[in-house]
Amino acid sequence: MSGDSTETRLARARAALGAVHQKVGVERVPDEAPALPLAEALGALLPQGLRRGQVVSVEGATSLMLALGAAASAAGSWTAIVGLPRVGVVAAARRGIELSRLALMPHPGVQAAQVVGACVDGMDVVMLGPRLALSHADRRRLASRARERGSVVIVAEQWDGANVSLTVEGSHWRGLGSGDGRLREREMTVIVAGRSQGSGRRVNVTLDVDPGVAWARPGARTVIDEEVA
Repeated sequence: MSGDSTETRLARARAALGAVHQKVGVERVPDEAPALPLAEALGALLPQGLRRGQVVSVEGATSLMLALGAAASAAGSWTAIVGLPRVGVVAAARRGIELSRLALMPHPGVQAAQVVGACVDGMDVVMLGPRLALSHADRRRLASRARERGSVVIVAEQWDGANVSLTVEGSHWRGLGSGDGRLREREMTVIVAGRSQGSGRRVNVTLDVDPGVAWARPGARTVIDEEVA
């Protein structure tokens, strides 16, 4: 409830995560675990897959963040979304996130480090909004914790030391005509960089592909893959 104190909300989040721990367990061996499922069309962005223990920063498109975690969620992974109040259950479901395995914590406040730490311990994919109350030391500890626990952290901002950085350089929508139609797909140009990526690459990805029905969980496709000069 909106009148609850920060401590009450944190206690409720911990209790919910504790229930998840008991149900699915939290013991992982990251070095031996395979990468989490990733939509085939997004493979050009992450050629090595959605690897456990990594931090992926995404700037410029929340929809791309959700798309990165959708296949893993559909395959059985638990997902937490922290500090993204504009992302609700409709938006998450629209992108293919399984709601029965989703924890939403839109306003962690000053307890952000504790909330995110609990999510990293118990969830497979943890998505973080920008401007969370995290110090540089908090970020280093969370990245180390993700490596130990085998979680994937996807962040909606720059993150020092991120394994992969995805920056949406530009995008445009398609589907609207002159006074008719509706938005059907969004084409994004994404700059891919990172510690294991070598020189930056420019990749065009199309989201919101509409198969012709009024409501569908969209797919994605890659159009172009080229190096950035």
